[in-house]
Amino acid sequence: MLKNKWLLLILVSIFLLVVTGVSFAFDDVIKIGAAVSLTGKVAYEGNLVKQGYQVWEKWVNDHGGITAGGKTYGVEVIYYDDESDPVRGAKLTEKLITEDKVNFLGGPYSSAITFATSAIGEKYGVITIAPEANAVNIYERGYKYVFSILPPAPMLMAPIAYMMDEMLDPKPKTVAIIVANDLFPLSCGEGFRDKCKELGFEVVLFEKYPAGATDISALLTKVKALNPDVLGVAGYTADSLMAIRQCKELGLNPKLYAFSVGVMVPAFLNEMGADGNYVVEGEWWLPEMKLQDPIFGTTADYVKACKDLFGEDFKPQYWTASSSAAGSILQLAIEKADSIETDKVREAMASLDVELATWPAVAFNEKGQNIKWIHPVIQVQDGKFVLVYPEASQQNAPLYPTPAWKDR
Repeated sequence: MLKNKWLLLILVSIFLLVVTGVSFAFDDVIKIGAAVSLTGKVAYEGNLVKQGYQVWEKWVNDHGGITAGGKTYGVEVIYYDDESDPVRGAKLTEKLITEDKVNFLGGPYSSAITFATSAIGEKYGVITIAPEANAVNIYERGYKYVFSILPPAPMLMAPIAYMMDEMLDPKPKTVAIIVANDLFPLSCGEGFRDKCKELGFEVVLFEKYPAGATDISALLTKVKALNPDVLGVAGYTADSLMAIRQCKELGLNPKLYAFSVGVMVPAFLNEMGADGNYVVEGEWWLPEMKLQDPIFGTTADYVKACKDLFGEDFKPQYWTASSSAAGSILQLAIEKADSIETDKVREAMASLDVELATWPAVAFNEKGQNIKWIHPVIQVQDGKFVLVYPEASQQNAPLYPTPAWKDR
């Protein structure tokens, strides 16, 4: 009877290995809770965040797990739908901690929801790795247990300033910056302004316009009179489209157009056509980057892992990469701490200074913000998005200066 029982167990084990494709026996499991927006107003981004966790989870479990304290751990991510609601997100986070007994928390999409959920993590002393939350107020509360993958919003356009300083010939001298009067654009515009000044560029104009404006021609006429080498526009997608159209109407043609967001979306190429060429935009991460780490190997390996899981047509965007990076950071911290004990992992995480296949660079300040970054810049060249900075990942050199409207 005993012999038959052991035979049955062996047969069941073999069956499970065949079905799951996993050939590793783990001593224990690390549970990670992730309440993310699978429905509601930010469901598109929330589902991309979940996919990033899924890629990392599968990769870890298929490649031997995480070793710490003499044990090998598998990873189990427990998902709930926060319905794009901060209050529900907070309640689900408490459920993950008190009922599901998770060891760590993977953050949701959006700063507003993370603001609420990270307060619950802090209450219970559970680390939150926040992939998509860089609002400054999250990290100004004196919390010990929240860490951000995204750099602070003021850093988004900063690589454009570095590109201007390192790559453009002749180097531009003057910069005019116009900004939608809203929290995120203001953060981006101010960061660009400060970095330009730091690098020695003369900022001849920094002026706000009403958020949601449909006509900024008067402001652009003012810019034209100043004749800056660079025009920076910090707004949203509609602002980027409007700025290009009205620049053409006014005959305003700086040597470089620099945008915060709104360029790297299909609508920009579709609506702008040739008029959209030569503009640049800061990005957090791109699948064309040439990065590497000890987990996935290279960015190309990571992209293949995404396609293997979600299909050949799947192209990871930064929302997906940031949550995979969150998992990778947790993994590296656990391995460095040689423990899954919260405070030991927190201490190890705070000391990390790494490049990832899934993120250009990560190092934290005492607030938990990612302050190490060299994220990429894209330029529209011949109707395509081309990675032009940093040089290590460059697909093509920046096209500069922008030709006159009549010559495009």
